[in-house]
Amino acid sequence: MSVLTYKCPNCGGYLVFEPETQHYTCPYCLSDFAQTELDTATSESEDIQDTEENTQEQEGQVLVYTCPSCGAEIATDTTTAATFCYYCHNPIVLSGRLSGEQMPSLIIPFQISKEEAKKRFLSWIGSKAYVPPDFYSPAQIEKLSGIYFPYWTLDCTLQADMHATARDVRIWRSHDIEYTETKTYAIRRLGEISLTELSRNALTKSQSKMLEGILPFDLKKTCSFHLGYLAGFQAEVKDIEKESLLPELQEEINGYAKNLLSDTLASHQHITTDSFQTYNAQHIWKYLLLPVWILTYQHRSKTYYFAMNGQTGEICGRLPLYKRKLFFTCAGIFVVVTALITLIGGLL
Repeated sequence: MSVLTYKCPNCGGYLVFEPETQHYTCPYCLSDFAQTELDTATSESEDIQDTEENTQEQEGQVLVYTCPSCGAEIATDTTTAATFCYYCHNPIVLSGRLSGEQMPSLIIPFQISKEEAKKRFLSWIGSKAYVPPDFYSPAQIEKLSGIYFPYWTLDCTLQADMHATARDVRIWRSHDIEYTETKTYAIRRLGEISLTELSRNALTKSQSKMLEGILPFDLKKTCSFHLGYLAGFQAEVKDIEKESLLPELQEEINGYAKNLLSDTLASHQHITTDSFQTYNAQHIWKYLLLPVWILTYQHRSKTYYFAMNGQTGEICGRLPLYKRKLFFTCAGIFVVVTALITLIGGLL
């Protein structure tokens, strides 16, 4: 398995991708490189070192790699494609994990930096009254991690055919007589329907509700995948194949197509769908990596999380409840209300 590190052409330090500038920076000499500059530099000086290291498979599908910078062992699970050395903090890309069918075709690079993500987290948490202080302590906030998660997107074009019965009723009065007119129509609707950018998480171990809560991403701003975008971040590869997602997505597509055809019958009063079918479906799948800022917190044997869309800033969270603070707040309200009742009773 290849272990890939990105080296600064000027000083040999490691490079990281900076969301704010969309450039690569060296934290040692503060050099800054665009992608085109880095491509030229690495092709000339071979500062990107791709070394074959021995890997060992352990229990629970954990793999151990050797850090090319300090020689320490790095333990990962089978879906991790980019991580850090826990000793020298060198960012490492496990390039062998991103080959063949595991090579994404597209990526959205991080647009929000870690410092900006921290600010938005503190602003968001400031509106939550009963969260334990430990959840947003400086030490806890520093654990905020930028992770690229694998997603599948589907573009679909299909033919839809619906047969329905519509019934319109008109009632009117003339003098003392009430008249009712009922008209029944046999209706057929045909149409070609196209849906784009239907997204699904492609990693089993991730929190699906969390990742769905920060959707959507602006997929029009994807770019071709390049390993360099992973430098300084963590990344996971897919372990859910598109075939297993198709039944759920097809049901969603059929429901949308049916509603779309039904909307064309809005001028009728009573509608009964007799039959509905879709056919000639054409699917275009794309496998891509999308940026997410993640913060997890253990509280009383439960895991809570904060997640932020690394492109749009959309936030989703499952927060712990600081019961002690809630108790004292309720107790204070009770004391105030009791005092007011006593005061009013004394005046009466």
